[in-house]
Amino acid sequence: MAYQRNDKIIVRKFYQYLIPTVLMILAMQFGSLADAIVIGNFLGDGALSATSLALPAVFLVEVPAMMIGAGASIVGANFIGKRMIKEASQTFKLAMFLSFVMSLPFILIGIFAGDAIAGFFAGQFTDLTPMIAQYVKVYAFQAPILGVGITLAYFLPSDNNPNLGAAFFVVSNVVHIGTEILFCVLLDKSVAMWGAAGSTGIGMVAGCIVFIPYIKSKKRVIDLKVPFKGSFAQAGSLFKSGSASGALTALSFVYYLILNIAATNYLGANEMPLFAMLSNFSFVIDIFVLGILQIMPSVISSLFGEKDYYGIRSVCRRVFFLSMGVTAVLTAISMIWPGLFFNIFGVDLASISQGSTIDPLLVVRIYCCSFLIYTANRYLVTYYPSIFHNAPALLGNSIRIGLIGPLAIFFLLRSMGVMGNAVGVIIMEGGTLVAIVAFVLIGKKLGKFDGKGLLLLPAVRKEELIELSVPAKREEISKIVEELQGKALEIGGDEKAAGMLAVASEEIISNTIQYGYKRNAASHYIDVSLSKAEGGLLVRIRDDGIAFDPTSQLKEGEDEEMSFRGIEVVRKVATEFKYLRLLNTNNTIMEIAIGK
Repeated sequence: MAYQRNDKIIVRKFYQYLIPTVLMILAMQFGSLADAIVIGNFLGDGALSATSLALPAVFLVEVPAMMIGAGASIVGANFIGKRMIKEASQTFKLAMFLSFVMSLPFILIGIFAGDAIAGFFAGQFTDLTPMIAQYVKVYAFQAPILGVGITLAYFLPSDNNPNLGAAFFVVSNVVHIGTEILFCVLLDKSVAMWGAAGSTGIGMVAGCIVFIPYIKSKKRVIDLKVPFKGSFAQAGSLFKSGSASGALTALSFVYYLILNIAATNYLGANEMPLFAMLSNFSFVIDIFVLGILQIMPSVISSLFGEKDYYGIRSVCRRVFFLSMGVTAVLTAISMIWPGLFFNIFGVDLASISQGSTIDPLLVVRIYCCSFLIYTANRYLVTYYPSIFHNAPALLGNSIRIGLIGPLAIFFLLRSMGVMGNAVGVIIMEGGTLVAIVAFVLIGKKLGKFDGKGLLLLPAVRKEELIELSVPAKREEISKIVEELQGKALEIGGDEKAAGMLAVASEEIISNTIQYGYKRNAASHYIDVSLSKAEGGLLVRIRDDGIAFDPTSQLKEGEDEEMSFRGIEVVRKVATEFKYLRLLNTNNTIMEIAIGK
């Protein structure tokens, strides 16, 4: 074969999505971490402990948003990849509706049960009850705001807008942190927790301003004019695809609830600040790693819809090595300078060490041994739902924070004190990773899963597919077309169809090279995929040039240079001729009938 497929286009788009997605998650997770940092430094160890004990309520309130947001991202991206714009638009509208409606009951829970919940969370530390009650009530009241904001931000990368999701969380958390500091400084400590919790909702409302350009944009794929009627047809797919993320958030509620019960019953007052600090460690890792992992739901789901398995493997490889590399650096820093965390969270190391037989620095170092396994688990449970295999992710989340995690840490906290938390997390993460891998491998052996390797991607018959990446050079066109025509004849056995496919492909590739790049076209590549479809030959041509729809009619007054004068030839020979702007790349799809 003269040409082989490479991942030049995918890699460029990967990094274009990586930076805004990392910024989005960085801002989102830092908002969660900022509560602990700001409260610990401005309101003291007691307030930090209260915030930690209120974590179960935070996770419970976020269940609808995380489930609906993740589901909408996966299903919407897959529909767009399949060029089913109506269904993608319905998914978007349904997600916005459900995330708001499903969050409303939390307002009533906060009003009528907030005090009772706070008393239960506080356990023997009754002096923390008023602060926990303030935090729980306000967080529950702003649940619908969180639901809509998170769902929007998660969905937008699927519609070629990764920057807006990042901008939303950056703006919202700048406002969040700023107002939280003001509340902590200006309000009396007895009521400051009201402001600390409410600053999250204030930030979310402020962040929504970045969505105005998206709503007004004519370049978005989603059609807001599609009627809401019929949208509930996508509910099953939305809930199924978001079930892993929703289960993770819901089980996090159970996990932190059980840990808090153990902590409030078996830890001493001097150990509680250290326990509270460890409870926020996952946010530290997520700040730097989750943004890398979060590329998968939108990017991989789109590629899966296109059946671009080569591209999926390329993205997975980069996500894995980047996330594990960053985690390794964080682990090394944590091992060398564990005292850094005490300064960040405003925890007094001397007061914890006084009268204790446990070395707090050793506890932190042991806890940090779980970081790499934690990232590997998050990688797997984020990947599998992106290709519509929820079972491994659901199993992993259930074992990690629904079975092994809470039980191991509960009994270890009881017998070893706060050191048990560190040891228990290592057992929890290690057991989960083994279980997920074993489940997938055994499932493949029993025929429950198709596909190759741990990625479970379908095996493609090479004799029925050709994938090329060709330089965007005019002198290459004749070679490209010749190879496509030969493979089309081999696959379809129809000389006329192979000839028409060659003519149509030559026209699209020629115009892409001539008009698609503002400068230095030779440094770019064009991906060409040819396969046998039902009733014909299907060719997909992808380029990362300027956005242009070759299937649309040239409007009067438009630049003649972009007329694509030979496009009528393509329209005549192709039984299907479609265009889609996907992952900020041009995707032109043509089908040529066989035997007609």
